[in-house]
Amino acid sequence: MSVDHPQGKVKQHCVTSDAFLGGKLNVCQPEKGFRAGVDSVLLGAAVDDATKKLLDLGAGVGVAAMTALTYCPDVTALLAEFDPEIVGIGRQNIRSNGFEARANYCQIDIMSPGPEREASGMVQDHFDTVIANPPYFDEKTVSLPNDNYGKRAHAHAIDCLERWVKAAVSCARAGGEVIFIHRAAELQKLMKYYDRRLGNITILPIVSRPEQQASRVLVRGYKGSKAPCKLLSPLSLHGVEGREFTPQLQAILMGKDKLHW
Repeated sequence: MSVDHPQGKVKQHCVTSDAFLGGKLNVCQPEKGFRAGVDSVLLGAAVDDATKKLLDLGAGVGVAAMTALTYCPDVTALLAEFDPEIVGIGRQNIRSNGFEARANYCQIDIMSPGPEREASGMVQDHFDTVIANPPYFDEKTVSLPNDNYGKRAHAHAIDCLERWVKAAVSCARAGGEVIFIHRAAELQKLMKYYDRRLGNITILPIVSRPEQQASRVLVRGYKGSKAPCKLLSPLSLHGVEGREFTPQLQAILMGKDKLHW
């Protein structure tokens, strides 16, 4: 889904230029460590068409938010990211893809106290949609990349996931949606934090192939809703055989259709 071209160095990060959404987006990102891919595109493609104000927590180089900006022409986005070098790359991506009038970065650790988040633009009860691709792993259970950005993008402290959910819900307006993509193995924990604060929760399992166990889940909830939870049929990335993406996923990755769920 992307083609790499060495672009030299942006401070300490050697970056590549990658094509997303069938070339609609051209994105610079670090050559090593955490790299945006299918998960980021699915997260951005999951945003509701009616969204006007979007917040992307841990936005990285901006692929998820820019996917939403591409699919939803009325969206404006705030991208929250802690790493100053990644923020610099992300701002370059916003400019080069023509989203300067609709998107902006704030450099902030979302674990910061509420007043600091508010001052950065993460206003409480404000956003129609909040999306997040939080760190997937416990920092004590995995080998981490050498760079600080890669470490924090891959792994988290024990209470990190709950704090991400709290921050997301605090920024969502009443009736707004909160969408996370995460490891399926962490679904029980994520649902515990969602269920305390959100309703009308929808779970979309993501499988590599039909009849395999889910590796990822997209989870959406609505602030203030009391509606029951829904478990959808799995989204398959590939067919039973071969490496080709399914027609549904191919349409999303090529920028021809968003995720309908």
